Amino acid sequence: MRRWIIFLWIIFGSISLANPATALASEGGDELEVTVKGVDLNPVGESSVVVLVDLKGEVAVPILIGFSEARAIGLKINDIKTIRPMTHDLMNNIFDRVRVKLVRILINKVEENIIYAIMYLKLDGSEIQIDSRPSDAIALAVRAGAPIFVRREVAKSVGIQLDGSGREDRFVMEQGLTVQEMTPLLGKYFGLESAEGVLVSDVKSGSPAGKAGLMTGDVIIEINGRKIKGFEGFKSILRDIGEGERITLLVQRGGDSIPLVMHP
Repeated sequence: MRRWIIFLWIIFGSISLANPATALASEGGDELEVTVKGVDLNPVGESSVVVLVDLKGEVAVPILIGFSEARAIGLKINDIKTIRPMTHDLMNNIFDRVRVKLVRILINKVEENIIYAIMYLKLDGSEIQIDSRPSDAIALAVRAGAPIFVRREVAKSVGIQLDGSGREDRFVMEQGLTVQEMTPLLGKYFGLESAEGVLVSDVKSGSPAGKAGLMTGDVIIEINGRKIKGFEGFKSILRDIGEGERITLLVQRGGDSIPLVMHP
């Protein structure tokens, strides 16, 4: 599980992350145009990940996809040609031959943690809408040069707001630790039953947090034996801890639960 979040940090570098809902709620329009920022290929076990980012660089939408679809997207965005047409190349060639134009795709809804998409095709002046998995739609869109859109409600639900607003959903602790609120999709990626807990987004070298062994990408699920019930619950527990008191943490890392102790 940990490898894909490391991939996200490599893509976004030192960009701070926050809850998307706060900033996006005030934006106009129903859809965001996005581009493919990167693809994480994983041939065994875990799902691969494609990351979409809006044109302003304000929100990222990571989507779990299969390896074959991730490979198809990765081949195209890296301009790698194969000897014979792959499945999505074949479909794109068929579209060209029968004069069907892929106008755009829309990541349009999330239901029970499953993300859905629609392909908008034009044939003889008429528009045709085709239900699709996001992975197939994206693989075809990058081949056809068609724009990719994400419905704003989807971005609120599963996206990650990049730094700039919503910073009240990041919390900097004096122990050299910065955490951010978990989203439902992040909780699903980490194998958590819900979005409880907080995500470690920064650890200062040499700080009490660093000496305790905390790492960027850890999910803190307990403090002093108390389960964390969301971001506000995390801050509430901290307020109950006395100054100079030792803090015992339970973190999830790569599918393992690890106890750590932060000394003052």
